[in-house]
Amino acid sequence: MFEAVEMAESARKAASTDVSLASDEELLTAAAAMGSQRASSDAAWGHVLAELEVRGVCDREFGLTTASWFAHETHMSRPVISSQVSTAIRLRQLPVVDEALSDGAISSEHARVLVAVANPRIESDIVELQGELVGLAQRSPFPAWRRYVTELAELLDQDGGYDPTRDLARNHVHVTPVGTDSIAVSGELVGEYGLSFTQLLEAETDRLWRARRADHELCPELDIPTRSTLRALALVELVRKGAACSTPTGRAPIVDVTLVIQADGPDDVRTSDGVAVSRDVARHLCCDASFTPIYVDSHGVPLDAGREERRPNRAQRRALAFRDGGCTFPGCDLPASWCDAHLVRPWGEGGLTDLSNLALLCRYHHGVTHRNGWTMTVLADQTFAWTTPSGATLTSQRNRGSP
Repeated sequence: MFEAVEMAESARKAASTDVSLASDEELLTAAAAMGSQRASSDAAWGHVLAELEVRGVCDREFGLTTASWFAHETHMSRPVISSQVSTAIRLRQLPVVDEALSDGAISSEHARVLVAVANPRIESDIVELQGELVGLAQRSPFPAWRRYVTELAELLDQDGGYDPTRDLARNHVHVTPVGTDSIAVSGELVGEYGLSFTQLLEAETDRLWRARRADHELCPELDIPTRSTLRALALVELVRKGAACSTPTGRAPIVDVTLVIQADGPDDVRTSDGVAVSRDVARHLCCDASFTPIYVDSHGVPLDAGREERRPNRAQRRALAFRDGGCTFPGCDLPASWCDAHLVRPWGEGGLTDLSNLALLCRYHHGVTHRNGWTMTVLADQTFAWTTPSGATLTSQRNRGSP
């Protein structure tokens, strides 16, 4: 039927080519040709996977779905393979789109968009318009084309599939662990939820931008983050503020953390569900979190459980609020109720939970203080000083009160 071995060998040969020896014109030609071939390869791959799924080969031979079997054989992501199988099967109802993908005239992203909008209510309309939509895809930038196709599908389906009672179910958020100390957030918000969320998020992002701009003017070493980064920080701030509304005091919520530490390898710090935590992040959390360390041996058997002795008590928090009045980082205007109590000299280095070793810092400037190259010291009058990586010195502010 086809020579799969020759196809794979040709791809490996192309990948091993030393492109640094190619001219500019050769690189441009190769990029365009390989982009087209990639679409054709995706189509061929999809045809094989779809046929395996339709025949039920993997289920019959291995007791697995095609996506599960392929993911096991290649160590690829099963959801990605599953999406490829689903798209390829549905492309059988869109032969013009499938042919364009096979010819490299459109990309697999174009095909996925058309498959997604071709629900059973308007599939016949999309089949009728597929030639026109493929032609438009070859003349238009992808974002504009995708927007046009989506709007067209909504227009065609405006009297068919809309069900107000299902709008709530369309709101969803997925949180997926990614590597160490990271998560990926994705989802969809519909109608008033989407509009309200956007308005609140952008307003909080603007507030953070103004605060970071003030920090940059004070200390040029503190860069102003990109808009997307500020938006991520704003999302966390909104969640924290929302959580505070449910507390009796209205104060910022305290992070409740359980860290598992290997007794014979204290640098191996993990959460109770096994996610690795860097030492810097652990030190940051230990400043003002409800921190419960659990020491375990090499077999994971707990040896000892600590107590919340690293946190300042309520009386100390009140004294800090009176003394500092809010974030002590110069130029920050966040109140004491939204600040962490930072141990200037860390507990692990002999620092004590005394007022003379504590300073109020908002969550952002708390993170700045823990950056590599930044050091914070206590001055004689119970104020503080930061030394930046370049050697510059910043002196703390006191929003109100006295030592």
